[in-house]
Amino acid sequence: MDADLVQRLSADDATALEEAYRHYAPRCKGVAYRLLRDDVRSEDAVQEAFFALWRHRHGLVVRTGGISPWLYTVTRNAALGIMRAEARRAAREERAQEPDGVGRDPADEVAARAAAGAVRTALEGLPDEQRTVISQAYFGALTLAQIAQRTGAPLGTVKRRAQLGLAKLARALRPSIEQA
Repeated sequence: MDADLVQRLSADDATALEEAYRHYAPRCKGVAYRLLRDDVRSEDAVQEAFFALWRHRHGLVVRTGGISPWLYTVTRNAALGIMRAEARRAAREERAQEPDGVGRDPADEVAARAAAGAVRTALEGLPDEQRTVISQAYFGALTLAQIAQRTGAPLGTVKRRAQLGLAKLARALRPSIEQA
């Protein structure tokens, strides 16, 4: 079934997208709902996943698992993107609600600046590949799959760079954490 769907999608057959949606959308929604705990936002993630399926229809390759693992991963990443966007928006709204300087403890601000400086210094000490992956993941809010796509590196390589970089950061920051 998946091979036929992929072939029809590659031929720009919109009915194949409809068929894929009918078949896979309920499970995709379950994947998104486990993360988002909200029907509307889960449906948004599913819509994003199927939009991505249509956008990438010419490059799809059917593996032994079919297109379902790809769809579930894209749905999960879309749900994570929604969560990140909401967290950023909530943080912006919170900052906008606070008058400048009111309610902020100067000691907390000094500690936050010191911690940020320690993180910057530790990041600068990483090899370029590891620093790039960690920076894009944490500051760019990208998934490792998105980083792999942007950098052209295999996903496994990106995962390993993230793992190594985080371990080095933990070791480098351990003394400053223990002092706090």
